Amino acid sequence: MMYSQQEFEMVRRQTIQIETEKRALLRLSLTVVSALFIASILLTAVLYRNYSIADDKLQVAEARAREAETKFQAANRELAEKKATLDKINEKTTKQNAVINAITPKLINRTANNDEIASLALAIYQQPGHSILLPSIPPDNVLRNYKIRVDGRIHTYVLVAGLVDGSWILYSNLLRKSEN
Repeated sequence: MMYSQQEFEMVRRQTIQIETEKRALLRLSLTVVSALFIASILLTAVLYRNYSIADDKLQVAEARAREAETKFQAANRELAEKKATLDKINEKTTKQNAVINAITPKLINRTANNDEIASLALAIYQQPGHSILLPSIPPDNVLRNYKIRVDGRIHTYVLVAGLVDGSWILYSNLLRKSEN
């Protein structure tokens, strides 16, 4: 069997066309695979960048949390110290007010002894302004110097009365602190 030149050319053209289509398909596949590979590299880079940023943010947040916890603990300690100091001041003020409320009526009625008046002078001196309001004029014989022992030292106070804006005020002034 013999083939004519025309048949031979036709088979050759068909073979070339098939090979050309195969090459085009391979070129398209290579282009698609290359594009997917580039996209995966870009996606990996973006994911790594996000992971790195998230890790940095996590470390910064943890550092801030540790710093905030440290500040919180310091503030709690300081608050506890301030509360303890405030409780001591409140206790001292309560004692002073109890002394003042107990002895002031005796002072006005002239039934207080010198030790009670000395403790009253100390309590008045520890008040803001070193003074208290009196319900009436104090007796003249209580307006003098009083000595009281405080923390191993003898304190000398003088009581002075004054009329201010129609109210009698009793002032206590510290004259001297001396050893024994």
